[in-house]
Amino acid sequence: MPHPLADSRPILITEFEGFGGAERSLLALSRWLHSQGLAHYLLTYIDHCNIAQYAIHPVTVIELKPGPGVRNKVATLQKHFNERGPSSLKLLASGYQPALHATLAGLRGFHCLMHDTASLLSGHSSLQAKLRFAVSNLIIGHGLHSGGKTIVTSEFLRSECRRDFGVDAEIARMGGLGSMESLRIRPGNRELRMLSACRIENNKRLDWILRSLAELEKAPVALSTRVDWRLDLVGKGSLIPSLKEMASTLGISSRVHFHGFLSDDALGALYEQAHLFLMPAIQGYGIPAIESLQRGIPVLLHRESGVSDILLETPWATVFDGGESNILAAMRAAIDKVIKGRHHNTALPQLPTENDWAERVARLCNWVE
Repeated sequence: MPHPLADSRPILITEFEGFGGAERSLLALSRWLHSQGLAHYLLTYIDHCNIAQYAIHPVTVIELKPGPGVRNKVATLQKHFNERGPSSLKLLASGYQPALHATLAGLRGFHCLMHDTASLLSGHSSLQAKLRFAVSNLIIGHGLHSGGKTIVTSEFLRSECRRDFGVDAEIARMGGLGSMESLRIRPGNRELRMLSACRIENNKRLDWILRSLAELEKAPVALSTRVDWRLDLVGKGSLIPSLKEMASTLGISSRVHFHGFLSDDALGALYEQAHLFLMPAIQGYGIPAIESLQRGIPVLLHRESGVSDILLETPWATVFDGGESNILAAMRAAIDKVIKGRHHNTALPQLPTENDWAERVARLCNWVE
């Protein structure tokens, strides 16, 4: 008799630690599969955040609850698929570590959503860490070459996968969680509200933003004499105290507001007031940029964020490359565009949707007949 999960599509994430971009994308995929009547389940070692509470549809979550250590985790994963038995519906591993564990568990022909590669993961600067990643890449590469599809969101990540694993990944561009129904043009010639929403950590480059704004205030024509500006920073993180001190030292603390974590409704209210969204960090993709544009908010972002691939030729986006020395000119250009309304008479670029992304992923996994 077939195992009850033999005809269900498994999606693996090693642990649900919190609700971030990867988790949101998995729920988007799950929601689309549910709308098509396609059986599936989320497989994890442990669900710390009760992922189902963030869904608006029924979600099946299976926790393996292994003992500590990689060996125990991989053993429970292997046991699960041994009990499930052969199936044409192959596993979709969501991320770097799930792909590593799937390979170690002896699974072959699995698919992988590669959200980030080693160059985008933290803590790999030491020689020991680099060697560890090199070995992991070799192992993962073996699994990715076993017959399944590797799926990424950008040209950058496709290049990374070719370099790290020797695989040619397929691109499926993720859509935002908003909709074009929320689009509203906001004149920014009298008041300029800038917004950034992220973890308040060093890799998000919020210090670059603060120093750039301070330089614009020291210009012969200070920014505040051109427009009444403020910066809203949303999110939790270890750098909040030092960034508050930096803003004070730079003389712009009265215009910089730290909001901490906000509910969706409260964050939505800030989006409604924003004229420019700032995302200077390198992102595997960068869904917040899509969500901002869907609301009619221009964005500033780094070229190495995956979503920049589709935003290079539009006045709705200012894309910069390189290090901190390049952000000041980009900030000045982005602000000038908003103040002068250069984007108002230009249609938004074609933006991907969640459903388009989910359907493409499902078809690449051969989950749809």
